[in-house]
Amino acid sequence: MRQSLFVFTLIFCASLSAGGQSEAVLREYFEGRTVVVKQDLPASKNAIQISPDSASPLNYADYNRRIKQSGVAFRRNQSVPLTSVRVNDRSIELQLGGMSSSGAEEPSPAASVAVEKSARERTLERDVERETDPDRLTKMQQELDSLRRQRQREDARLKAALAQLSNGSDNRQPTVNAAARIDLVFNGGVPARALNPDYVKSALKNWLDFSAAERPSPPPPAQVASSDDNAAAYGLRKGMTEAELVRLFGEPAKRESSTQGDLRVDVLTFKRDGTTLEATMVENVLVRFRQWSD
Repeated sequence: MRQSLFVFTLIFCASLSAGGQSEAVLREYFEGRTVVVKQDLPASKNAIQISPDSASPLNYADYNRRIKQSGVAFRRNQSVPLTSVRVNDRSIELQLGGMSSSGAEEPSPAASVAVEKSARERTLERDVERETDPDRLTKMQQELDSLRRQRQREDARLKAALAQLSNGSDNRQPTVNAAARIDLVFNGGVPARALNPDYVKSALKNWLDFSAAERPSPPPPAQVASSDDNAAAYGLRKGMTEAELVRLFGEPAKRESSTQGDLRVDVLTFKRDGTTLEATMVENVLVRFRQWSD
């Protein structure tokens, strides 16, 4: 009896190990790749469930209902990042865009822009650690808390503005928080043959085009910078102020101002050394930029 239990334990552990390795293979192959959507994907939090071994892999009535109720997260022919792959007992989950399947938000352009601490806030953070007088410490802490709340409000405003800008800048691109999930479902448990990138690609051939990620990218237009090399050379980064940009590029050659709700948005055009920089500023903070050679 003990020997049988020992053998069973070894087999069970071996199967867990193989499953983990197979999930790792799928994640390494798929995560971070860009795919092209072949059918509209609903914005519903629930996944599209596809049963590869079934004569009717998809419940199209449910799919159409969710499209009508929740709208579309990604349109047909839209390029989307495949952000997460997860193997469960009875399914293989593939997350596209937005949040990972675990529910934690992926880093997004909105989250990458933050209001920097002021010199006063940094000074107060240092001084409160050293202050011994209770009254002065209370006043300093109150001022520090006020500065932190102000910075947090500005952070929230900037992220909301960037989300609006991203949503409206290019209809071909996904919105900042757009997400969809496709599950390959197996009623009898995920078979070993499914834990293979070629199988997954075949099972999703009517939904996702993986060949775009496998083809070499076409060269970018000559007038557009193809990498971040120029940005790095000039010291460009999101979160810069207009004053910092002016120190690098001089006064802007062109300024276009507008509002997003109660936020001021300025699109500044700079010229330097045969290069044009277009910088989008929200409340005097750089949230997006692009460069090209003249």
